[in-house]
Amino acid sequence: MPVLTLDRILSSIGFGSRKECRSIVRMGLVELNGQVVEDPFLEFKERPAFITVNGEEVPTMEKLYVMMDKPLDVECSHNPRDHQSVYSLLPDRFSAMGIQTVGRLDADSSGLLLLSNQGDFIHKVESPKKGYLKKYRVTLARPFTQEQCEELLRGVMLKGERRQVLAREIKVEPSKNLEGKDAVLVSIGEGLYHQVRRMFAAVGNHVETLERVSIGPVVLDNALGRGGWRFLTEDEVKFLS
Repeated sequence: MPVLTLDRILSSIGFGSRKECRSIVRMGLVELNGQVVEDPFLEFKERPAFITVNGEEVPTMEKLYVMMDKPLDVECSHNPRDHQSVYSLLPDRFSAMGIQTVGRLDADSSGLLLLSNQGDFIHKVESPKKGYLKKYRVTLARPFTQEQCEELLRGVMLKGERRQVLAREIKVEPSKNLEGKDAVLVSIGEGLYHQVRRMFAAVGNHVETLERVSIGPVVLDNALGRGGWRFLTEDEVKFLS
């Protein structure tokens, strides 16, 4: 097993190649416990919880599990076409560490987005077999009728799909905005392309706004604010793993 050295730790958390990390250390940009360290080959028996790089205290975990409150007009792509990338809202080193979105939200949708660099975690959360319900809050162009609700709960056929999809749960929230439009909370078990929008279109309505509020037991942290992010707690990771 390789000796745990400072340059290896910095490289493992996205600060570049080991050669680049040695340069960062020799420039006096790295601190441990408030002291500048200039030896890139400093050895550790255990990985320190934090390292300060260029004045920023950085956690040293290699496994990334992140929650973001995704804004509108942001694409879940490393190579966006029409808007900025969701990855531009995160530290650059996260991309170097291989972070990916867990599923996607299109540019005109907002809310809970999970990201990780752990393939097994991503697969488990995305897989319909795991049974995690995804809950969305939508506002509609036209009044939501009882007939539409019942049809969605029974299941609708979407173009290009082989079987019906259905809403697992539906709840109407009384209006909290000046426009007077009620919000509909709808939970689904799949993650098909534009699924929620297509489902409401199939029953004769149109989604105007769409916000994801939860995935399984993990609920959007409203304290983040649009574009904000934080690491998932240990419990949140366990709930989804």
